[in-house]
Amino acid sequence: MQIIRRERRPPQIPTALEELLPLPLCEELRKCGAPAVEELRLYADRICTVTAEGKRYPLGITFSREELGGLLKEMCRGSLYAYSRTICQGYLTMEGGIRVGVCGHAATEKGSVIGVSEITALILRIPHEIPLSVDELLLRLRTPDGHLHGLLLYAPPGVGKTTALRALARQISAPPYRVRTVVVDTREELAHTLKGRELELSVLLGYPRRLGIEIAFRTLGADLILCDEIGGSEDASAILAAAGCGVPLVATLHADSVEEALSRPAIARLHRAGVFSFYVGLERTASLPLRYTFTAWQEADRLFRSGRNGT
Repeated sequence: MQIIRRERRPPQIPTALEELLPLPLCEELRKCGAPAVEELRLYADRICTVTAEGKRYPLGITFSREELGGLLKEMCRGSLYAYSRTICQGYLTMEGGIRVGVCGHAATEKGSVIGVSEITALILRIPHEIPLSVDELLLRLRTPDGHLHGLLLYAPPGVGKTTALRALARQISAPPYRVRTVVVDTREELAHTLKGRELELSVLLGYPRRLGIEIAFRTLGADLILCDEIGGSEDASAILAAAGCGVPLVATLHADSVEEALSRPAIARLHRAGVFSFYVGLERTASLPLRYTFTAWQEADRLFRSGRNGT
């Protein structure tokens, strides 16, 4: 497929992608009639797809590995080296918080990825605004006397966890709350729209979660820490240290249920320490874009103990 630049972008595509995506792909997006794009899956030698409002549409277009490699280089502004660290971790982050998952042939050395070539897929996750209210989250996060609780937001990928976290960060750090909030934005996709002179907000961009969390409570005087996609043992250790200093955390996790979340060793460790007062499930439906299901720590603990006993 010849890559031809388009003169005008369709309304579904963010400005950051305007000069990158080839004209045939943009024309296919117009034909399928998809609303605002949430995800693009670009494959080598396979049909590409687009996801919008939770629905996936096939596109009558394919790429070659060479074309995907060229597109990846353009996404890196011509310098693959500048983005090599995150590409070796499977992703890069573009302007506007667009995350690109990178799939290809890895070169390894002593068990670590040192380079990726022969690109076979680029998965673009495009930030999108979902009509939602975070009032219910605020009710659980902040008591009438101003005490803050830890929350864990869980859902499968693409439901809106990051969007909800971003909206919560904006509201809790603004008047009338003005909670001193630190966002640890490891993949540089969470805080790109968190702008406003009235926000009592600090953002740590690109920091590993463990280090960012430690900086937030040790040196930035955070009253609340927000971060995306926790799950590792290092994350858990940093979160426990913050909780030990009285700083609560709101975080997200890929999981379908409370039981699945608690089955993860790191989350089980945090649960036993009482880090999260509520576990919040997110669900999208056709009639209600985002719905919350709250499980208090006590109920989650019953499920946790039941699961450990195999009943």
